[in-house]
Amino acid sequence: MKSTTKTILAALLVLGLGSAIAVAETKSDYERGFDFSKLRTWDFKQQARMPRDQLGTNGMWKKRIRQAIETDLQHQGYQRDAKREPSFLVASYMGARRQYDTRLIGYGFPGGWRRWGWGVGGVDVWNIPSTKSTLVLDIIDAQTNQLVWRGYDTETINFNKSEKTIQKSVEKLVERFVKETHSEKS
Repeated sequence: MKSTTKTILAALLVLGLGSAIAVAETKSDYERGFDFSKLRTWDFKQQARMPRDQLGTNGMWKKRIRQAIETDLQHQGYQRDAKREPSFLVASYMGARRQYDTRLIGYGFPGGWRRWGWGVGGVDVWNIPSTKSTLVLDIIDAQTNQLVWRGYDTETINFNKSEKTIQKSVEKLVERFVKETHSEKS
């Protein structure tokens, strides 16, 4: 009885931790003393992509992210200025990593015979594959080339709905940028 209870508690713990890991989150940090009120115009920062960079190898995602950034910043009152010197530059990075969620699955008769011997409490261990993704958005002061704001959003890509999930992720990041930098002005 104690063995079965421990097995059930272990399975619940693993399931609880697995679901906590899959929760999306948006976080950011910024230079507290920076005067964000001078940021009015922007452009994309020229970036050298690494061979394993997800945006360097996936032109569709790169295009969707850039379009979403442009739309959301314009909606927030910032104007893109690629001809003159903008007041800030925007850089973005996308990372996707394959991971496994280990779960204990309690199927079958407890303590029954299995192909490889006696089972313990009827519990199987399964590794469930998933992909964890993160979108990073950097705001750089164009005058000093210094990072002044960085935000990231995890669980960015649902590979079956990449266009919608990328747009939602960028919206969250831009809204957070505007909220934090406008509160810094007051």
